[in-house]
Amino acid sequence: MKTFNIITNWLSTNYDWIISLFIEGFIAYHVFFLSKRLSDKAKLEHKEWVKQKAEAPKLGREVYLVNVRRYFNDYPSNKERIFSGYSHIKAEMKTTRFNGIEFFCGIKDVYRKPNGGLTLDSESEKTAQEKIRVFEVGVIPYEWIEHVDLRGDEHGFVPLFFCYFKGRRYWKKSLKRLLPFGYPYKEIIYYRESEVYHEGSDPVDMKYRFIDEPISKK
Repeated sequence: MKTFNIITNWLSTNYDWIISLFIEGFIAYHVFFLSKRLSDKAKLEHKEWVKQKAEAPKLGREVYLVNVRRYFNDYPSNKERIFSGYSHIKAEMKTTRFNGIEFFCGIKDVYRKPNGGLTLDSESEKTAQEKIRVFEVGVIPYEWIEHVDLRGDEHGFVPLFFCYFKGRRYWKKSLKRLLPFGYPYKEIIYYRESEVYHEGSDPVDMKYRFIDEPISKK
């Protein structure tokens, strides 16, 4: 009974403070979720803007991926820096997806090992059951792209995609691959030419088929 009285007295004494705290919490809660909705809306609007711009260059069109962090300092100088990467790199347009833009960035051979798995290791060619020519494709999320200039400039006259180079450098012969940033691609995926593509009737991007099997380096 004594404890109940203590609690009752405390509540009556701090009534105004409790109500004020409740109201402030209620407001903060709604402001947080309103700002999140506004942020999501802004992200979607930015995605739509970039996507519309990116659909103009045709499949295979050369573009420059420009490093926003270096553009105002030393572009078009392109000596690689340890922490910021290159000022720009070349790529070829592939297509837009729901999660970003895909760019061709290389061609490699992969090998079907006797156990059925795929590998990039060229030493496996001797025992491989199949050799497959694949296209390396880099994916840049829409939120990593700050601006798109389809006209380009006097250093290449190709479309410029101004990006944040927040991706890991993936080449294996450099210690820079240990850094978690310095390249424009969030991930590298692989495609191969489709065996069932019908030129003229199928969408152009269907010429390439995504490889959904894991590809090891060994």
